[in-house]
Amino acid sequence: MVARGLTRLRLERGTADCAAPALLRALAQLPRLTTMELVNFDVKRGTADCAAPALLRALAQLPRLTTMELVNFDVKVGFDDALAECKNIQRLLIIPTYVSQSATTNKQVLSGVLRLKDTLTHLMWGVTIELLRVTELFIDQCDQGGDSKKKDIGECIPVLKPVPGCRLPDEHQPVAGPPQVEILPLPTLQRLLSAQLPNTKLKILRIPFHATWRQSLADFQ
Repeated sequence: MVARGLTRLRLERGTADCAAPALLRALAQLPRLTTMELVNFDVKRGTADCAAPALLRALAQLPRLTTMELVNFDVKVGFDDALAECKNIQRLLIIPTYVSQSATTNKQVLSGVLRLKDTLTHLMWGVTIELLRVTELFIDQCDQGGDSKKKDIGECIPVLKPVPGCRLPDEHQPVAGPPQVEILPLPTLQRLLSAQLPNTKLKILRIPFHATWRQSLADFQ
């Protein structure tokens, strides 16, 4: 079959449906696949078989697959454990949907990528401009003391506590917010990743949502 010889595959889908079991079976028949792109995968109304963890575990079984691009990918609890099984992946692009529960999404992504520290050579994490703006508004609403220091913090993302990885840098300044959410400035996130993934080339990508589907690892060497 021609399909068995595929080395690169890009799939664009809407909300996952009952076709997912067939998709998982089809992926198992692609032993030569080296690059996988999944764009606009949303499992909100899908069954357990088509959830992101099942899909990632199927990809983890492909021995030649080394590059994975997850763009506008629906990240929920369990994503980190499934991503951690993808020891075959060396190059990873992840841009979550950030539709809701962004703090949980970021914790899942961070937890998952840190567990690939022995195999990951390149990591590009896309953070939408829309998320950064919402987080800025969130900080403004939570800051009751009028502390001017918040103006120097810069762009931040929310991460559900406890934040995966080593302790935060000594210079990290806590930002007002709910006790269960840590507000991480992007430079702090970069340092945390660099400390935990010393052999991985990192890039935190700031990007508007409308441009997310045009992103790839092609120029990230």
